[in-house]
Amino acid sequence: MENITELYDSNLITDILNKAFMTVALQFNFTKETVERFPAFMKPDIIENQLKNGLKMFGYKEDNKIVGCVGYSFYKDKIYMIERLGTLPEYRHKGIGKKLMEFIENKIRENGGEIAEIHVIDINEILVKWYKNMNYKQIRTDKLYDGERKLPFNSCVMNKELI
Repeated sequence: MENITELYDSNLITDILNKAFMTVALQFNFTKETVERFPAFMKPDIIENQLKNGLKMFGYKEDNKIVGCVGYSFYKDKIYMIERLGTLPEYRHKGIGKKLMEFIENKIRENGGEIAEIHVIDINEILVKWYKNMNYKQIRTDKLYDGERKLPFNSCVMNKELI
């Protein structure tokens, strides 16, 4: 797809994710103190490390700038993780997220993947429903901790067969 390009710049990726996820942080009252690793508060070194460890990131270009991104990484067997999907708030509801998901699912297939897995904040019912509308099924709910501290949400683990 001509509007999607691979991204290597951890500063650019982090900037998009910080802005995209800040609306979620505000909606659910997450702060850096309560959910330090949430993408709204992420620093570029986290993305840089993930890129070095196999995360492939792609960006959607509109108005001559990157306005959304998504990534994938190998998990195990023929399962790949879809990670870091985010669209800048002013570009939402234009189908960019869906285009990025379709693109990344095709990338996973090209690499021999048969299952795409995602982790979504369980209390974000709108997003869980959005993924269900794209044929993702909930397979489990994981409790999340930062050290000994329980985070204010669980991870809704969902997957989709791509074959």
